[in-house]
Amino acid sequence: YSAALWGAFAFTSLFASAWGLNELLDLDLSMLEWAHGRYHPIVNTVFHYAYLAFDIGLMVLVLVVLDRAGMSRCEFVRWWLYGAAGAVAYAVLLNVGLAAGLPAAAMLRWDEVQYMTIAGVPVARTGPFEEGNYFGWYLLASVVIAAWGTLRWPDRLFRAMLPVLLLGVVISASPAALLGALAVLFAAAFGGRASPWVRTAAVAGAVAVAVFLGATGLFRTLVLDKFSLIFVGGVTDVTNVSLVQRVNETYHAWRMFVDHPFGVGMGNFGYFFGHYPDLYTWMVSDFATFKRIANNIYVEVLAEHGIGPALLFLYLLWVQGRRLLTAREYLLGLGYVLTCGYFLAFPTFRIAMIWVFWGLLVHVGA
Repeated sequence: YSAALWGAFAFTSLFASAWGLNELLDLDLSMLEWAHGRYHPIVNTVFHYAYLAFDIGLMVLVLVVLDRAGMSRCEFVRWWLYGAAGAVAYAVLLNVGLAAGLPAAAMLRWDEVQYMTIAGVPVARTGPFEEGNYFGWYLLASVVIAAWGTLRWPDRLFRAMLPVLLLGVVISASPAALLGALAVLFAAAFGGRASPWVRTAAVAGAVAVAVFLGATGLFRTLVLDKFSLIFVGGVTDVTNVSLVQRVNETYHAWRMFVDHPFGVGMGNFGYFFGHYPDLYTWMVSDFATFKRIANNIYVEVLAEHGIGPALLFLYLLWVQGRRLLTAREYLLGLGYVLTCGYFLAFPTFRIAMIWVFWGLLVHVGA
C-alpha cells in the first residue's frame, strides 16, 4: 500500500516536471551550463525520476525480504549496524589521516571534505558521505535502530554500538543529530525496561556531553553562532551562516511555489532560483556557478512537485508514523519523528539510506 502511494506520488509529479521541462527548454540556459552539479534539463529530469524509482524499489525490496522471512528483524539491525560501524571507523580514519598531513585521496576521498572547528581543531565532519548532514542523519537513524534492537534482543553488538555511534555524531557536528540521539537514548533508558545502571549511565553520558559541548566551544559554534541572527539580531560568525543560507533558500522555494503552485518539476529548483531576489540583501547567492537546492525537504517538494503531490507526501509521512504508534513501537515512532524533523534542513529525500530505513519502519508498523 505504501509503495503504491509512493508510486502515485512519483506519477502525479510528472505533470509538474513536464511543465518545467517545457519552460526550461524555451529559455537560454547557457550561463548555467557549467554550474557545479547541474546538467541539461532533460538529463536532470531523467536522472531524478530514475533515482526515485530506484529508491521506491529499494524500499519494496526491504519489505519483501522482511515480510517473507528472507531476513529477520534482528539480522536487519545487525547488518545496518555493521555498516554504521564501518562509517564511524572511516570518519575516524579520515580525521587521523588528515591530521597526519596525508591527502584526502589517501583515504579514498576525492571530493570536497567539510570541516567544523572543535576546540580550535578542524574536524572533517563528512565521514564517508558527501556532506555532514547526510552523515548526521544516518547516525541518528542508526542510534534509533541500535536502541530499538537493544531493547528487543540480548545482543551485545547493539549495546556496544551506542557509544560508537555517539562518537560519530560528535564528529558529524550536527546539532540535530546530537540532540536527537540524546533524546532517543533517554527515551530508551527511562521509557523502557532498562536496568537502573543503564539509566545512571544515560544521565552520566548526558552530563559528559554537556561538559564537552561547553568546554570545547562546540555549543557556541553549533547553536549560538549559527542562530545568532535570531538571538542577537545579527551574524556573529560570517563563516558559520548555514542557517541563514537555509532560510534564504526556503524563501526562494516559497516564492517559487506562490508563482507556480503546481510545481516547477523535480530537480528544477536550481534552474528557477535566480528568478527571485535573496531574502538577505547582504548575502548574494551564486546560482550561476553552483546549483542551488532548497535545503528543506518540505518546501522543496512544495516548490518542485506542486500542492497535490506535496499533500500526498505529507500524508505518506503521517501514515508511516501513525502505524508505528498503533503498533505501540513508541521508540521507533520517536526516532521517525526526529528524522523527519531533520528534513527541515536536509538536501533531499531521494537518498537510498532513507528508503531502507523507511522499509524497516513500514514493515514494523504493518
